Amino acid sequence: MTKILAGLLTATFMASTAMPALAAQASAPTPPVTRPAEVDPVSLEMAHQILDIGYPPARRSEMFASVMKAMTDQARANMAQFGLADDKDFQAVLDRTTQRMWDQMSVTMSASLPDIFESMAHAYARLFSRDDLAAMLAFAKTPAGQHFFQRSPGILTDPDVQAANQRVMTKLMAKLPDIVRQNRQDIEDYVAKKQKMAPDKPVT
Repeated sequence: MTKILAGLLTATFMASTAMPALAAQASAPTPPVTRPAEVDPVSLEMAHQILDIGYPPARRSEMFASVMKAMTDQARANMAQFGLADDKDFQAVLDRTTQRMWDQMSVTMSASLPDIFESMAHAYARLFSRDDLAAMLAFAKTPAGQHFFQRSPGILTDPDVQAANQRVMTKLMAKLPDIVRQNRQDIEDYVAKKQKMAPDKPVT
């Protein structure tokens, strides 16, 4: 049971961290913020061009899917350290949970991409000067720049990157039992305190 729990947590963690900054922005609640400063129209136009070249609108869902697949494959590779790689029943559970997560998240993500990239364009226009944006746009138009944007998602499948991810995951999972113990203790202490303060009132 411990191995299965660790395996599921690994898969869930890897899949959740698979999503780029786009997913984080889409899923996070909108915090109360002050009205952002207006952007320079020229800078905004250059920002749109950079994003359109680097992340063509017609391919954005595909690029997002490729990142998700790379990280899901990495999660499966990590199953070996828990002795679950050959467990067909567990693999069936993993297939179902992964597919369920993907089906539910991909629809929302695809629909959110235009809003996210529009927000990114505004952020670029605020964070970078016209000169910076002009240099970035010039680079994006070069073969090297286009290769950089197109191949960046593929870095997740590089053997060195995958090995580094595995090392990090091994260290994180080693901490899991102590984290679970501490969290359980905090909850039990909270419940005991509330019951002591109001013994006749159930803790909800």
